[in-house]
Amino acid sequence: MGVAGSWSVETQADGAPARPGGDLATTTDAHAARPGQDTRPVPSPRTPPADDRSPGHAGVVSARRAFALVTLSLGVLALLRTPAAVHAGEGMPPGRTRDTVLAVARPLDRVTRPLGLDRPGERLAALFGHDRADSHSELATAASREASATGSGPGGTISGGAPTAPAPVPPRIPTAGDPLRVLVTGDSLTESLGPRIVNTAPRTVRATTDTRFGTGLVRPDFFDWASHAHDQLDQEDPEAVVVALGANDGQGITLPAGAVLPAGSAGWLDEYRRRALVLLRIWTDGGTRRVYWTSLPPARSDRLDGFFRQLNGAVADAARQVPGARFLDLAPALSDHGRYSDYLRDPAGHTVQARTRDGVHLTLDGARLAAAPILAALAADFSLESPIPRQAG
Repeated sequence: MGVAGSWSVETQADGAPARPGGDLATTTDAHAARPGQDTRPVPSPRTPPADDRSPGHAGVVSARRAFALVTLSLGVLALLRTPAAVHAGEGMPPGRTRDTVLAVARPLDRVTRPLGLDRPGERLAALFGHDRADSHSELATAASREASATGSGPGGTISGGAPTAPAPVPPRIPTAGDPLRVLVTGDSLTESLGPRIVNTAPRTVRATTDTRFGTGLVRPDFFDWASHAHDQLDQEDPEAVVVALGANDGQGITLPAGAVLPAGSAGWLDEYRRRALVLLRIWTDGGTRRVYWTSLPPARSDRLDGFFRQLNGAVADAARQVPGARFLDLAPALSDHGRYSDYLRDPAGHTVQARTRDGVHLTLDGARLAAAPILAALAADFSLESPIPRQAG
């Protein structure tokens, strides 16, 4: 009898081997019927069905059953690891693939988290040294120190004021020969905003862009902005930093000790303010550099828009405590009198599509609307020599 993975040879009743594909009822003349022999047709061998096979075929699995098993396994894995799927999608560049992944992963994540289905995956990750807690990130650690210095407990309300800091160093006046070094950085919101600033800035500005998709302040285990900010200062040596960050931060914060601060809660907001303070102090570098942290734009989703408003308030409060930092509210440029709208009027009076299909990100025209107040702030602070853009469009 054949065994899976090897050839088998079936024999006839008299011991003669059958030809490959041959039928025992249609043998050659060498096996012609003898006198007195029963010449009725002999049934050809039949392969037993999958659930009727002998022990020798126990290792054989039908393609349909294998497909069902793989599909079921992937489904269970998706339910247990929806947070990972969400963050994988958020880390993708905008496009159809990202939209599809997030359209599936985000609803699953909202269902599985309250049921605790993500806990086995987190425990397994912790077992292999990939604990989700932010105990090893510079941002979370520095924010914890900030909480201790201001007299607030984990997730508690800030009770102390910001420490006294020196006034920022007066900015120099850039020239075309020695332009202002500007770094535009943040999450996917900078994908269109950065190039727009680079292409429309006056000749007295040399701007570069550093976009980190899917990042934010609530998950420094995924990407640690504090550590990265130090690297940016070392590598780029910017005199001014323009920040657009927070589009992915409408989710809970896990503190180093393991406590979880639900999104939208008072403790969550205080922790976010502390993390923004940490970053602003790194980027301003003791007041020697200027930071312009732009507001999150109004979102089409009411739920997301509510988170964005809270985060804007937290960052604005943090910026007031750091010399050299400034919060830029872009809502007047990116909304219809404070309300979300896909289409807006530009300064020339033309109606343009300012937002992409997801109701969050900016189109090229939307980025042009956002870049104008940013460049105006730079021009006012640094007395930029030429207001004429380097390029149009």
